[in-house]
Amino acid sequence: MKRLAWLIIAPLLLIGPGCNIWHQGPIPYDVVVLGETPSGIAAAAAAARAGARVCLIAEQDHLGGMMASGLGSTDSGNPDLIGGLAREIFHSIALHYRNSYGPESSQFGQSSQGLCFEPHVAEEIFDRLVEKEEIALYRGWLFDDCALELNKVIKLYIRHRHSAEIDSISAKIFIDGTYTGDLFATAGAPFSLGREGREVYGESLAGHIYQDPETCMPLPGSTGRGDSLIQAYNFRLCLTDSLQNTAPLPEPENYDPSRYKVLYQYIQAKREVSPGDFMIFSPLPNRKYDINNWGYCWLSTDLIGGSQDYPEATYEERARIEKMHLEHILGLLKFLRTDPGIPESLRDRFGKFNPAADEFTDNRHLPFQIYVREARRLNAPYTFTQSDATLDTLKEDTIGMGSYPMDSHATGSWNYSYPWAEGFFIMPSRSYQIPYAVMLPAWTRNLLVSACVSASHVGYGTLRMEPVLIIMGQAAGVAAALCSKYNCQVDEVPVSEMQHILRKQGAILTLAEARPWAEGL
Repeated sequence: MKRLAWLIIAPLLLIGPGCNIWHQGPIPYDVVVLGETPSGIAAAAAAARAGARVCLIAEQDHLGGMMASGLGSTDSGNPDLIGGLAREIFHSIALHYRNSYGPESSQFGQSSQGLCFEPHVAEEIFDRLVEKEEIALYRGWLFDDCALELNKVIKLYIRHRHSAEIDSISAKIFIDGTYTGDLFATAGAPFSLGREGREVYGESLAGHIYQDPETCMPLPGSTGRGDSLIQAYNFRLCLTDSLQNTAPLPEPENYDPSRYKVLYQYIQAKREVSPGDFMIFSPLPNRKYDINNWGYCWLSTDLIGGSQDYPEATYEERARIEKMHLEHILGLLKFLRTDPGIPESLRDRFGKFNPAADEFTDNRHLPFQIYVREARRLNAPYTFTQSDATLDTLKEDTIGMGSYPMDSHATGSWNYSYPWAEGFFIMPSRSYQIPYAVMLPAWTRNLLVSACVSASHVGYGTLRMEPVLIIMGQAAGVAAALCSKYNCQVDEVPVSEMQHILRKQGAILTLAEARPWAEGL
C-alpha cells in the first residue's frame, strides 16, 4: 500500500512551485503550532528562539495543558536527564517558590525543586514564556480543518470557542502539539489507535494484559492480543484541607450511588482504610494535593472505558465525554463523603478535602483539561517501542532523553483474582534517547508532531510524560525553524545542525551530558 501511494504522489512532487499555493503571496508566519500543551508551547518557544516568526493556536482559554490543569506532581524519571526548555520551565517553577516564600520555606521544599507545583503557578510560567518570546497567540480557538496542496499543509481553519468567529492562518511549517493529534489526522497522516498485539514488536507488555506488579511480567490469562482499547482518562483535581482556601465541591448533576457500591466489598476486604486507599493524594505547596487514580482500588478516579471514543470525537462529543468523566469523580467523592455505607471516620476524613479556592477560578474550581493519557499515535519512519526504552540503543538523530517507566492505566474491567485491572502496567525504563524520526508524518512534509509521536502503546507509556513531551516539543520547534530557514522539508532537516542548536538551548542528548538537577537553583 505504501509503495502504491508513493507511485501516485511522486509525479505530483515534480510540479513546479508556481502551481503550489504554499508559494503564492506573503506568508505571515514561518511556524504555526496547534496546541497549548507544554509540548506545543515548548515548540513555539524553541522555534522563536531559533529566529522563526511563530504563531501558537491555543484551543483552551488557559495555557499549559495538564501542567496547568491539576497534574502538579510530575513523573520525571531521572531529572538529571531533563534539559533545555523542560529544565528551564521546571526551574522557573522552583524559583517562583524560592523567591516568593524563601529558600527555607515549606513551599520551596514541597516544590521538589520545581517538579511539584500548583496549577496556577505553572500557567503563569507558560504565560510569561509565550510573552517573552513574542509569540503571536490565538487564545481559545478551535481547529476545524486544514487546506492541503500536494503533500503540504498550507492553511489552518479555526473558530473561536466562544464567539464562533472564523479565521484562517497560513505558514511555511506546522506543528501538531495537541494531546489528540487532530491536525495530523485531518491532514491525512496515518496513525494508530489502541494496542498492538504482542507479536507485532515482540513486547512483553503488549495487548491484553494482567500484570504482576512485583515481577512486571504478564500473569496467566493475559492473551497479548491487540485491540482498539484506549487507556483510561480522568480529571486531576486540585484539593486542599486548608479552611482558609477552600471552595465547595460542586454537586454531580446525575448522582447514582449504586455505581460506587463495589467499594463496600473493597472496604470489607481491606478492613482498615484511609483516603489513600481510594485515590492518590500527592502533596503540593500550600496544603494542596494532586488527586490521581489509585490502581489497586477497585474503583478510583479513572473512568475505565469512558475514553474509548474521545480521540476521534468532535468537540461537542468530547465535551459530553469530559462531563461524564467529571461526573464520575464528583460522584465518587460525594459517595465517599456522604454514603451511610461508608465508615463514618472515612466520611469525615474525605470531608476535609475540597477544591482550592485560588485554582481554576473561572471554572467552579475544577480543572479545565481532561487528562488525555493517550489518543492517536502517529505512524512515522521510526516507531518507539518497549525495546527502545529497555535496551541501550544509540540514536544518531537523538533530540533528547527520557527515563520514566513505561506506564499504562487500565483498558478493561476488573478481575478480582488479579492485583489490578486489565491493561494496567508499569515497567522500569533505561535512560534512552528519543529519535527525531518519531515526529515525521508520512507524506505531509511540512508538518511535525511533538506530542502524539510514533510509538507503540507500550513505548508511548514513557514518552507521554510531560517532561518528555516538552523535550520533544523543543526539538520540533528547532526543526521547524530550520525548515523555514532552508526552505526544506521536515525529513530533510540537517540533523547535526538541529542537535547543535538544541545543545545551545540547553538540551541533553546523551547520557554523558547529564547535569545535576539542582544545578542553577
